[in-house]
Amino acid sequence: MAFDQFRGRMLSPETTAEATESSISQVHRWISDGKIVAVKLGYRMTRIDGDSLADFLTSRLSAPRTPRGKALKHSPIELASQA
Repeated sequence: MAFDQFRGRMLSPETTAEATESSISQVHRWISDGKIVAVKLGYRMTRIDGDSLADFLTSRLSAPRTPRGKALKHSPIELASQA
């Protein structure tokens, strides 16, 4: 799979942010929301379990996102057929 490179490793939030092309604060949100497992080793040392990161990223790929905003609006043809 695409995320097997993370399995069996402990990653810093900075490394995780670079690898997932997201911000460090987003990585910390994933940790606080319980989406990925992390261990606090000291005052300023957090390590993320690579297996849980790989599982999380895989689940994000397979789950379709619900449309929001302009994508949620119906086309004129759909609106005309509903009337």
